[in-house]
Amino acid sequence: MNLLLVDDEYYSIEGLRTSLDSLQLGMEQIYCAYNMQQAQECFQSHKIDIMISDIEMPKGSGLDLLKWVRDQGYNTVTIFLTSYANFNYASNAIKLQSIDYLLKPVDNTQLNDCMMVAIDKVRQLEIQESYREKSKYWDTSKKKLEEQFWSDICTQIIPSEPEQIAKELKQYHLPQAVLSQHFFIGLLQAYMKNSENRWEINLYEYAIKNVVSEILAAENISPYLARISEKQFAVIINQEAVTDRSHYMQVCGKILKALTSSLPGLFQLYIGNETPLEHTGQAFKALCDFARNNISEDCKVIDTMKPAVIKSYTSSPFLNEWTNLLMQHKKKEVKEQALHFLYQMQKSGVASRSDLIRFNHDFMQVIYSILEKNGESANRLFDNNTSEQIFEQACNSVASMEIWLNHVIDVFDNCLLAIKQSDSSIEQIKKYIREHLDDDLNRKKLASLVYLSPDYLSHVFSEKTGESLSTYILNERIKKAKELLLLSKNSIRDIALQSGFPNISYFSRQFKSLTGKTPQEFRKK
Repeated sequence: MNLLLVDDEYYSIEGLRTSLDSLQLGMEQIYCAYNMQQAQECFQSHKIDIMISDIEMPKGSGLDLLKWVRDQGYNTVTIFLTSYANFNYASNAIKLQSIDYLLKPVDNTQLNDCMMVAIDKVRQLEIQESYREKSKYWDTSKKKLEEQFWSDICTQIIPSEPEQIAKELKQYHLPQAVLSQHFFIGLLQAYMKNSENRWEINLYEYAIKNVVSEILAAENISPYLARISEKQFAVIINQEAVTDRSHYMQVCGKILKALTSSLPGLFQLYIGNETPLEHTGQAFKALCDFARNNISEDCKVIDTMKPAVIKSYTSSPFLNEWTNLLMQHKKKEVKEQALHFLYQMQKSGVASRSDLIRFNHDFMQVIYSILEKNGESANRLFDNNTSEQIFEQACNSVASMEIWLNHVIDVFDNCLLAIKQSDSSIEQIKKYIREHLDDDLNRKKLASLVYLSPDYLSHVFSEKTGESLSTYILNERIKKAKELLLLSKNSIRDIALQSGFPNISYFSRQFKSLTGKTPQEFRKK
């Protein structure tokens, strides 16, 4: 593995080289360049796996250099080491797919951690390139027909009647003998949790199938492999290819071990009993149902035929305490307690998706009860697509539930703060209206006083007071007009203006509408 150091300062490179030598990372060659041109020449002469580059350099910055590297098609893993904490630098570095942005001076621990990530990234890229080369020689013509048949039979697109299956076998140019055979059906779930390790989907699929095929070839087994979805694969083995179910279990263990040791990702292999071809669809659906209810994220072979351990869900003993903590804005404590409860549930080994659903109902009941006490509706928590998407995925795993909890607690806390702010804002608006009845009290002006949008102010005012903003203003103006009519000798016209009405006719019409009398009749009585 080769490393290139790029910096226009000689002593910076020498200091960095000394630090790297002391870390003993196993670099084959460490090359040095003091400007962009020298670095380009180094790339053209040698294979560069990792580059550590300064950013601000004469005759071409580190960002310019990395752009050239990407334009030339090099997959070099790049780390920027600079003296400037500049947001634009960091943003461009990310866009150009550098893996880190370190500030000088960097200590050996930080440098070592960053280099270990870079080395792992290089190895992943090498594995991908290896599979990319192999895939060029993969004969897919027959394989695609075969895979399509097994995909259709597993997903029950092909009906389970033997006559229909026989017809499909003929259409896919597969032997009719398959119809009388029995098979072990496996569901392989494979996906990467970390976005930085993402592979091209088709390449990742090829790599998985290649590993499975190689392991089974060593056992003299020719499997049928079919991709069902982005993260699900059907692994079908003819019963005649294994001696018994114990042998089948051993083979599955070897498959999982090979996958976890050679590819990044989370791998789970769900297996059941052998089944005749016409029952393949039902058997595969049962595996999918089992997998959907499993919240474990351990890489393992999961025997769905084992007797289920029955354990009833028990609510967290801290539910009542969470109500008080949330009301006090102690969201950190709630998150810690909730996640501890979830991890204990997961650690038990018997928790399921159903348990996560029940937990989510319990937790959301706490949230909803607080909102209800404050006169708010639950839709305040789901005012954007992000909330809806996270909520829909929350019960898929403990990790998904953790994402949802962090999100909903933050949104809820902001909601509570807004409720408190809106309460004080409403009182502030009311006070202003009473003191400025003879002014132009339009929504925009009032909203600006409490830093809210006009629409939101109208919504909150109506929700909190039970009447619209315009109705409240009108009632207060009529109230003041009544006082002036009774306690002053001002003319009706002056009273109308002092109460905020633009003219006497509008004032008289509104006054009679609300009191049943004209201003003159009210004063006379």
